[in-house]
Amino acid sequence: MKTFFVIFSQLSFIALLNFYTINVAQAQNNSIIKELQQTLDSSHFYDQNKRKTLKILKDRLEQLSSDNLAAKFNLNNQLFDQYKVFKSDSAYYYGLKAKDIAFKLNDSLLISKAYLNMSDIAISVGMYKEALDFLQRINVDYVRDIDKPIYYGLYGRCYSDMAEYSGLPDFSRKYNEHARYYREETVNLTEKGTFFNVFMVAYNDFSDGEFNSAIKNLKLLLTKDLDLGERALTNYILGEIYQRQHLDDLAEYHYAQAAISDVKNSTKESLAIIKLSELLFLNKKLEPASSLIQKAYQDAKFYGAQQRKLQVGAVLPLIEDEIVKNIEMERKRLYWQYIGVVVFLVIMILFSSIIFIQYKKLQKARGSISKAHTKLKETHAQLLIVNKQLKKRNLEIEKVNYRLSEANKIKEEYLGFFFTEYDNIFEKFNDLTSDIEKSLELEEYKKASYQLSRYDLKKEKEKLLQNFDTAFIELFPNYITEFNSLIKPENQIQLKEGQTLNKELRIFALIRLGVKHNDKIAQILGYSVNSIYAYKSKIRNMSIVKNEDFDQKLIDNTTIKV
Repeated sequence: MKTFFVIFSQLSFIALLNFYTINVAQAQNNSIIKELQQTLDSSHFYDQNKRKTLKILKDRLEQLSSDNLAAKFNLNNQLFDQYKVFKSDSAYYYGLKAKDIAFKLNDSLLISKAYLNMSDIAISVGMYKEALDFLQRINVDYVRDIDKPIYYGLYGRCYSDMAEYSGLPDFSRKYNEHARYYREETVNLTEKGTFFNVFMVAYNDFSDGEFNSAIKNLKLLLTKDLDLGERALTNYILGEIYQRQHLDDLAEYHYAQAAISDVKNSTKESLAIIKLSELLFLNKKLEPASSLIQKAYQDAKFYGAQQRKLQVGAVLPLIEDEIVKNIEMERKRLYWQYIGVVVFLVIMILFSSIIFIQYKKLQKARGSISKAHTKLKETHAQLLIVNKQLKKRNLEIEKVNYRLSEANKIKEEYLGFFFTEYDNIFEKFNDLTSDIEKSLELEEYKKASYQLSRYDLKKEKEKLLQNFDTAFIELFPNYITEFNSLIKPENQIQLKEGQTLNKELRIFALIRLGVKHNDKIAQILGYSVNSIYAYKSKIRNMSIVKNEDFDQKLIDNTTIKV
């Protein structure tokens, strides 16, 4: 009996302790959500302070003399740092300004820093390919020691984000492996005990599922004097860990702390608010969830982060649907209450006034439901339009980027070709004129005539065209195969031994490079305009596509060397 009493007492104590812990956590979360709402209500004051800081920096920049490039670089870099969490297009603008100044200074360290900034903002707006392009332009030997952890950290962040948004497991696995490697490099390059070092160690533990070790390091960071951005980042990862462990109350608390820091820091590219709204929605806390997701949508729209718009677009309709369902349930409840009042009216006519009041409430509820339905449809329609526009613009951007890349390669290859050929011709002509002048001075006229006759313009022209052919095939290695794929099998071009290109292939090579007018092609190759027209007509008549579509099909079908 005594043993039973002891066990019962222990169980009662544990139950009371759990009940107390749950109530304390709920009370704590209610308090932090209230604090977050108050912070959101004051967000315009924090944004005003941000704009004041930006104005001070811009005024300083305007007051600098045009030749003080080093100071201009520093101020543009500071403006970038201020804008990169506030407004992406402005951050990109000042990042470009800083890059231009770095190139004017011809300072490799500053150029590397500028490319790091460009990569940082590209990752923030979801332009991962462009971010990797910027990073790959950097020679790590010309990166300052203080910036090397950032260099590797940006690689890790980019691949980590790519893994998160990749829908194919093989790619996600590969990206996560890259991200892990670069995060390890970042840890090795940071001073032990610093925020960046401790945070990256904790993040690696979190990625490996070592949650207890990660929580210990992150909570240690929160005891230190952190700035708002560092505090937001630390609380956000704690929220992620607790959500993975299904400890929603703790996750909600740390997401809210991260969101408060982001709002105070005027960080418009905040993932904490989106995550918190999702969690509140799952826990049926619809009113704060709706308020937060609306704020997240406004911030994403202001900042210009496309991936954040998509994330908000995935959550917002769900919250709005749930709100509509609750309103519908309330409507049904009011309806049955109204029926009850009608039945009661039959029994007791004195309560007719109550029925009238309930009827008015029902009418008001119907109006609210109708407005909510209308608003939801409008919001959904707007989201569909935005999504279509985003997809269309992304396709356009990809196409333009490919054409720009191709044009740059062509420009680089043929600028080099032009200057090389120019130097060769100039040296030959210079040698010839020097030899003739010497012969004329010595009155050796026969020798001068012989030297002049040795210069074969036709042969030099053929050599120039042969060098053009070689440079073109180097740039478009599959050109002949791709050209023949558009020609009927019996008419496909077979080159003679020693030939790189023939007349027909050379004419369409110029067209592939953007030279489309017959007179210009004729001038370059030394043929008549009629000959050019005849060759082009001959090839088009032998093609498997319509004559008028042949040139464009060839351009689209011809691949440049990667």
